[in-house]
Amino acid sequence: MKQTNSESLSIKKKFQLFSLSVHKNLDRLIPILFILLATVIAFVSRYFAAKFPTNDVVGFILNGWMKQIENVGFKNFYKVDADYSPLYLFIIACLTKLPKGELVNINGYSFYLNQMYYLKSIYFLCELLIAIGIYLIIHDVTKNRLLGVIGYCVFLFLPVQFSNSALWGNSDTMYFLCFVYILLFVLKGKSFFAWFFFGLALSLKLQAVFIAPFLFYLMFNRKLKFCPIYASLLALFLSFVPAYLCGASFSEPFHFFKAQVNGYSKLTLGCANLWQLFGVYNMDKADSPLNAASIIIGLGAIFVLTAILYLRKVKLTKENIITVSVFLIGICPFFLPHMHERYFYAVDVLVLVYALINKRRYFLIPLMQVSSGIAYYHYLTGFKKYFIDILGEDSVSFAAWINLFVLMVIFYDIMKLDHVDYHDSIDEIEEEKRKIKEGEEDISSTLTNGL
Repeated sequence: MKQTNSESLSIKKKFQLFSLSVHKNLDRLIPILFILLATVIAFVSRYFAAKFPTNDVVGFILNGWMKQIENVGFKNFYKVDADYSPLYLFIIACLTKLPKGELVNINGYSFYLNQMYYLKSIYFLCELLIAIGIYLIIHDVTKNRLLGVIGYCVFLFLPVQFSNSALWGNSDTMYFLCFVYILLFVLKGKSFFAWFFFGLALSLKLQAVFIAPFLFYLMFNRKLKFCPIYASLLALFLSFVPAYLCGASFSEPFHFFKAQVNGYSKLTLGCANLWQLFGVYNMDKADSPLNAASIIIGLGAIFVLTAILYLRKVKLTKENIITVSVFLIGICPFFLPHMHERYFYAVDVLVLVYALINKRRYFLIPLMQVSSGIAYYHYLTGFKKYFIDILGEDSVSFAAWINLFVLMVIFYDIMKLDHVDYHDSIDEIEEEKRKIKEGEEDISSTLTNGL
């Protein structure tokens, strides 16, 4: 009888252990299953929309640069008349080697369907890597897996980001992917990789300069080492290797920088920024005084605001680094002239990361989606409609006020953050000097013992 009772107790204990094991595994499996389901739905919906043609993707890339590459030959891809980087041109040159598929005509655009899918698949892959990066950043800061999963999933279903890759077919995902991993490596204290991804971002699009004020801010606050800046040059030159191997001169790959800088003269090209607010967006004479001064005004405003943040001496915890990044990246497209509709892409996404990490200001996420959606609307309707037709191009001014409001909210939040006292700063510097001295003494003793 006693043996029977002990056996029943043993079976009960085993069942309880089994139940606990199942619950633990479910806690791990449910987020993974949720991520997989969200990923499948997000990318299936993107492929359904991928046929949508725009002048950028069909006129410039599929029927423009890709046809030019086919005509001049793969090895001469860098000679194509384009304002995109040699690395991007090399990628699309590789796509010309794949089967073209069916020639279709959609909305008046004729193109090879497979080529459209190939190109947009690159952007979709970048979005997947961005979503993973967002998860890693949020988890690194909060140690909360659920918040990371929410960030991953919400990003994949942001309407503007969906439109950018699946409909517009633009390459903003490529340089923003680098931004995400710059942030991740900054948080982990890995300066070499942060600078490397900055160089990689530059090698894809000149809009990578939007993150430069943030990087210099970190550098002056001793949160990013200056010495590994050579990693940026390394990444840039590695991106030129395909062109050099195909016979390009040393200077030829650098030409795209000049092409992008000198590409447009209008003060804003549908971007909801400062120049839209003042109603001077139609100023398209390069020699006009305002146009000539606009870059100085924009850079001056960025410098002043970055200096204010530096002098504020914010305590740069991981949460605060994210907050500062949103603001310093956001002020670049807001104050600089000659910006396109899409250039708030980084802010659209970073407010999501900012809100989830700080568990507040969630309203900024839909606000940025509305703002960028207004800016995108005119282009995606084939320049036929404005979001507010009665206002015409002035409807983008409404979006500019939203962007200004978002930046002001984040600036207010930064000003409320804890700041480092002067004496704390001195103590930190002295501590750093002490560590350097100890390191030198260790090296010296090692060498002495070795001899």
